[in-house]
Amino acid sequence: MLLAIHGLGSDSSAMRDYLAGAVPAGVQVLAPDLRAHGTSPLIGEPADFALEALAEEVADELVRVGDGSPVSIVGVSLGAALAALIARSGRFPLDRVALVRPAFTTEPLPPNLAVFPVLGRLLDERRPQRVLDQLRASGAWRAIAHESLSHARAFEAQATQPLAAERRIRLLEIPRNAAYRPGELRIPAPTVVLASPRDPVHPLHVAEAWRDELGVRMLVSPARDDGEQAMMAWFRHQLGSFLTGIR
Repeated sequence: MLLAIHGLGSDSSAMRDYLAGAVPAGVQVLAPDLRAHGTSPLIGEPADFALEALAEEVADELVRVGDGSPVSIVGVSLGAALAALIARSGRFPLDRVALVRPAFTTEPLPPNLAVFPVLGRLLDERRPQRVLDQLRASGAWRAIAHESLSHARAFEAQATQPLAAERRIRLLEIPRNAAYRPGELRIPAPTVVLASPRDPVHPLHVAEAWRDELGVRMLVSPARDDGEQAMMAWFRHQLGSFLTGIR
């Protein structure tokens, strides 16, 4: 069984890009849309967007569809933080865990996530072009664009997603979460961290902190600015190698 968890402002379809050709034949994949993402009808209150609450909802879904066999988890960005919580919960037998481009840290609202609540506040405007103009004028967006224009442009897509304004609470609340406490990040299964260079939302130093806390290996992809297709092909290859043999 493979659990695949997407990132903040993304949806389950993104996990298909990471996992295409990487999952062994016959393996059941659960790739849910998180609350206020994708096809999920749920929105809710601030407390519903605590990492622990989001992880519990995903874990409950896994209980409903799982067959009791060992679970492997692939989590991207926010999904990496949720994957770590689920892996540490003791609710499931684990096979292996891949943490892709982790973004959350030991502190609430780290600098690399500052752009999310900026956009969340701007979305109250409810006029997409004006939201985009104001986003591009913000210091948070400009800081991303200074390091990686491709990541800044990709982030802009969140401003025009369906129901972006109605779901803006996710951008305001989720970045307030810390992912773990120093010295307490332990996952009882083989684990790998996959990271990207020149990624201001998912900085290498954050991935390195996860690697050091876990005591596991970290692999680094080509940069997105050097070609998105090459970067995604690298992730699919590495995940395919890591997931070989899961059931």
